[in-house]
Amino acid sequence: MQNFSEKVIFTADNNAQFGRHLKAAIDVEAGDVLIEESPLLVTTHWECEQMKCAKCCEDSFVICKKCNFFPLCMDCTEHDPFECEFFCNATKAISKNLLINNYALNSIIKLLMVIENPKSLDSCTNLTPNNFKLNEYRDTEMWMDHATNIVQPLLHSGLMDCLRNLQKAKGDMRDADFLHKLCILIDANAFEVSSKVTGDSLKGLYVHASKMPHHCVPNTATAIDDDYNMKIYAAVPIKAGEVIYNSYTNPLMGTVQRQHHLRLTRHIECQCFRCRDPTELDTHMSSLKCKQCPDGYAICSHGKWQCLDCQAITDPVFAQKLLVQASEDIGNANGDVMTYEELLRKYSSDFHPNHFLLIDIKQNIATVLRAVLINSMREPNKDILRRRLELCEEILPVVRAVIPGYSKLYAIALYEYLLSFLELAELDFRSKEIPKDMYIEKLHVAREIALESKDLLSFEPPNSPEGHLVRRIAIQQEQIEESLSKFENK
Repeated sequence: MQNFSEKVIFTADNNAQFGRHLKAAIDVEAGDVLIEESPLLVTTHWECEQMKCAKCCEDSFVICKKCNFFPLCMDCTEHDPFECEFFCNATKAISKNLLINNYALNSIIKLLMVIENPKSLDSCTNLTPNNFKLNEYRDTEMWMDHATNIVQPLLHSGLMDCLRNLQKAKGDMRDADFLHKLCILIDANAFEVSSKVTGDSLKGLYVHASKMPHHCVPNTATAIDDDYNMKIYAAVPIKAGEVIYNSYTNPLMGTVQRQHHLRLTRHIECQCFRCRDPTELDTHMSSLKCKQCPDGYAICSHGKWQCLDCQAITDPVFAQKLLVQASEDIGNANGDVMTYEELLRKYSSDFHPNHFLLIDIKQNIATVLRAVLINSMREPNKDILRRRLELCEEILPVVRAVIPGYSKLYAIALYEYLLSFLELAELDFRSKEIPKDMYIEKLHVAREIALESKDLLSFEPPNSPEGHLVRRIAIQQEQIEESLSKFENK
């Protein structure tokens, strides 16, 4: 499945910033489908140690009996015929234990098989942007890591000498630079997908979707179903001629952290309007509390930290040490809710309430508290429910600001808020802490929350994690309507 909407045009101009990219051919409404695409390849992360089935990517404990090379799961008896036949012959020249002994090679071997196959070779050429410069990556930390764990082991394996079709089609590209290029293309073009059964994180390569440049406030949303088919749709209205963007980093990180992640994983220097705005769209997700005045916040512009109110300067060394220490403390909390709460109290005097590190702490607290509520054998604790509501109320506006339009993250956060909101309302009503009319009022609020959350996921495939969430929201909606019908008619 490779479908381009007529609302999208592929631009191959020599744009120094984007290279090849996609634009809106006409005005696009929010929710309009732009691309539908099956993956060129679904594979494992470099660091994956548990072998995965060559066909379905679930955990594997056996080896294909035909090629004696690729792992299979207990439910799959065969995998791609081309790669199986290739290794039936290639294992005469290379060790059949190559993948078992160095599973980090799995992704690049799978991509080499796609390139070696004449039927899929042309699709691979479209993965390379026309502004790709290999020398920009040379001698970086990522380059050295790939050299040690991927490139050199593969060159010494003898596998490259078996790639006859690739040699004929493209000339001899079986050297170290070629393998480095493939590693970078996998890193730069991969979308995170989840395996169907275990939900383990995998990498999916999509030819058309890879043409979307990055923006920290994207105008598209991505939906991937259980069969790894991708649908790209407009998250917000897009005017004709505007570039179609995706986001390749965590929107709930601060600017410095997002940019570091993009440099590390995709060699991108983002200059989007959010990255250029020291206030991060007035969210202040990177702002520090000023130490010289009671209500001011210091923002960082060109490496200089200055208070917006009193203009006082904050020492950049102090700011960096504070960020490092807070990050380390959060990492050492080990899921302990009391530790998270203490860290939140401690660092609230240093950071803006919306600071990405405080948001991270709040998310962690909310997650732990949900687990407590789910696993408790007793009636839900009202204080825990109220705390979760407080946290969600602080997180939701930030998510809405940095991910406008159709947003899965915002929809999920709304759903989490809905669960605690409904449960607390029911407990308060049963214990007679609120009268019937107030309970009915809360049910109406819950109805609106559920509707908004469900609407934000209305374009998600039914057989996707978000599609399953839509069905859970529908169950909540039914329960809300039953309660309203019961109490409004009394």
